[in-house]
This record gives sequence, structure tokens and C-alpha cells, in this order.
Amino acid sequence: MKWQAKRNADGQVIPRCWVTDSGYTVAECRLPHSRFPITRPGAAQPFAYASDRDEVVREIEKDMQALAASV
Repeated sequence: MKWQAKRNADGQVIPRCWVTDSGYTVAECRLPHSRFPITRPGAAQPFAYASDRDEVVREIEKDMQALAASV
């Protein structure tokens, strides 16, 4: 799974925010602990939160499988 920096409408990089090659948006929120909200392509709200990159990848893969199974 490839990630690239997410950019705003003006083309500027959004700090600590990425988009995957499948269209999922991942951001890093630094609260007491780093958390990574994951948003589906085209959605406005996160569907899951992960504690690290490996968990982000697992959540996205699980979501993609669930969406494929429901079609």
C-alpha cells in the first residue's frame, strides 16, 4: 500500500496527513498518544482509529474486504 502527502485545494501539503493509493485518508493526531483516524474515500468522518501504521494498514484492508463482500 502506497501513501503520499495529502494536499489542500491550493496544492499545499497538509502536515501529518496522507492519502493511500486506494483513496483512504490517514491523519496523525497527537493527543496524549498518537492516533491515526482513517477516512474512507469520499467520506467526511473517520470510520476507524489506529495506534500505528501497521494497524492502519490492517483496518484499511479489512474495510476493503468488507466493502467488496457487500457488493
